[in-house]
Parts: sequence; C-alpha cells; structure tokens
Amino acid sequence: MTKRLLLNTVASLLIGFSINTQAAEDFKPSSSVVTLMPIVMDNLDILDLQPEQINEVRAIARKNFSVVEFINAEYHNLKTELKEVLLDANNLNTQRATEIVAELAELDKKRMTLTMECAFGLKQALGKETFQEIVSTLEFQSH
Repeated sequence: MTKRLLLNTVASLLIGFSINTQAAEDFKPSSSVVTLMPIVMDNLDILDLQPEQINEVRAIARKNFSVVEFINAEYHNLKTELKEVLLDANNLNTQRATEIVAELAELDKKRMTLTMECAFGLKQALGKETFQEIVSTLEFQSH
C-alpha cells in the first residue's frame, strides 16, 4: 500500500505543476498540514479505509470546502484592494490599509483554525497508522 501511495504521490506532483499560479500565490497557509486532505482524497481508493472512515473523511472535506473557497476568494479580493490602496499616489490615509491588514489577519486565523480542525478530524477518522502514512507522504512531497 505504501508503494502505491508513493507512486500516486509522484504522479500527483507531476500533475500539480499546472496549478493556477495566482491561487497558489494568494493562498500561503501557515503550515503544509493544509495539504493533508488533498492527499487523502487523491488516495481514497488505496488507503484500505472502511466505509465508515470514507464517509467521515468525505464529511470533513464537505464541511471545510465551501468555507475554504470563500476564504480564498475574500483573501484574494482583499489583497487586490490593499495593492490598489498602497499604490495610489493620491491616497495618504492609512485607515483603509490598516483595516484590510486586520481583515487579512482574521482570514489567516480562520484558515489556520480550519487546518487544525481538519487535521484533528483526519486523525480521528483515519487512525494512527493511516494518518502517519499520509504524513509520510506529505513529508516526501515537501522535499
């Protein structure tokens, strides 16, 4: 199973180079742990999970997906607005820029909280051995 997981990971890495660069630039999570769910979802067929575990993993993914999409869109919009405010030679008022920075920080906090909740949910759903396999795959991809 580990060999198949590694082969699938290598294939995913090769495909992953075509990722939208703007989205990748906008989404800079605090930790690589945010990539746990994609690894699990890409490998559901080879992880030897019980039907209950698969249902739990899918529920975690569904719960977080729409929130992550909203956060990413809002983050991109705020970064765009901040860039406009900062590059406007006529704007000498820092108030809106300060507000945007605070909003970006709040979105980062939400991202990190979702990441934490997802990781702990996966730990519970997958069990120690399978979770460690996913972490090993993540570490392999990171190097």
